[in-house]
Amino acid sequence: MKSIRTRMTVIALSMLLILFSVLPGINGQKPGTARHEGKICHVTSFAMNRICKEWDGQWEGIKAASDGNCYFGTSTHSRGHGAGFHMYNPETREHTMIAEDMTLICGEENTETQQGKIHSPIVELDGWLYFTTHLSNYWPEGIALYTGAHVLGYEMATGKFRDFGIVKPRYSIYSAINVDPERKVLYVFVAPFYDELIKNDGVHLYSVDIASGEKRDLGQLTHGQTGASFWFYVDNRGRCWFTLWKEHISYENDPGNLYCYNPEEDRIITYKDVLPKGELIDGTPVTDEKLLNSRSWTWAEALPGREKCLFTMGWWGGGDERLWIFDPSKNIEKGKAFQPVAHIGSTFLETALGGDRLYFVQYNDLEDQRTLSAEVKRDEDPDIVGYNTNLHLRSVSIDPKGDHTITDYGKIVDQDGRAPRMINSLAADEKGRVYMMGSWYISSFKDASMQILFTEYPGKRIYKLVKRGEFFAVAETKE
Repeated sequence: MKSIRTRMTVIALSMLLILFSVLPGINGQKPGTARHEGKICHVTSFAMNRICKEWDGQWEGIKAASDGNCYFGTSTHSRGHGAGFHMYNPETREHTMIAEDMTLICGEENTETQQGKIHSPIVELDGWLYFTTHLSNYWPEGIALYTGAHVLGYEMATGKFRDFGIVKPRYSIYSAINVDPERKVLYVFVAPFYDELIKNDGVHLYSVDIASGEKRDLGQLTHGQTGASFWFYVDNRGRCWFTLWKEHISYENDPGNLYCYNPEEDRIITYKDVLPKGELIDGTPVTDEKLLNSRSWTWAEALPGREKCLFTMGWWGGGDERLWIFDPSKNIEKGKAFQPVAHIGSTFLETALGGDRLYFVQYNDLEDQRTLSAEVKRDEDPDIVGYNTNLHLRSVSIDPKGDHTITDYGKIVDQDGRAPRMINSLAADEKGRVYMMGSWYISSFKDASMQILFTEYPGKRIYKLVKRGEFFAVAETKE
């Protein structure tokens, strides 16, 4: 009932704003190809805010699964509604909402907080998908009330959820998860957001035994600091490799470290300052000291057999603009374990492996890709800054002996002429289908997000319809 009342309230507010809105260039506008010259990547999109107005972003949390379907999340910053979980069938081209509010799936509908995001990768093993939740409301009282992030499983054949529960009370998971298929163990990255917990502790690596649900603290990575790690690589020996993201946090004694939990030794090993130093797409070395000290993986995925993995760093991970192979069997300290595959330009979370190609979304201008944050730019008023966000879908072959020329499919535009303002969630399959979740221009407030503003007001929080909406979209690159 709480969820239904919340939805009815925001729908009523939305209708009032629609009736009284006199915003030129939004109602009825369809920003499209007429404003931009060049190649167009045509996609089919689905408006998520027609289901729930409070979904207002998505980071990671998408998977092209073995059953042929794509599973994805829709996230919030709300204090009244949690994340959604969805499925798209590419054969029937149908979208299905599996769960509207993960807070209910976690059994926390009577709490004062929300499981507002699926801000982790979605990983698969033995017919199950595994992912984690993350807090939604970042203002102080929301963080103070947060119960803690859950690890969840979803059985594709039956539609059944399994809640492994909160990993560490009052801590979120920000945001990596991966699975060791031989040991049947999940690894998750647990991080504090509450000031007192940050001051007296730090981030931890945990394991979750799939059969028993047992949770183990495998080690603490920071002291007196929170932290983030977006991706784990679990190799064919069950070792879990990862880095710490440094765009917003500086870690003492970590200018570019690589970390490895070795289950045979039951300890975390640190390889200090071993990540490659950055290089731009034209070969120019990165010399900026801040960038060099913020080297980290911003995307990583194991290659078949898990003997090696691909990774990228990009401008938010030290400035490097190459695609790399990491081979842990080779010397790490001497750099032999890191081999560049191709120069591709800066990338971030919106990166995915599909078959023999790596797909990624970039601003058309690679200088924009280095200097602009799509997450910030999406909230600028398009009636003031213009409808000119120019995000392209691109790909490159991962075959070490192949042609590494970048394929540009063009500016992403949907069936109604709308274009995305931010894509931070990408998946791809072997048939050349590329799935994406993100924030798009809107042609009607029916498709708009209801954003809670972070600005402080005495005793209240303010909601507002914003001039963007959340859309799931699919591109057929081989049609």
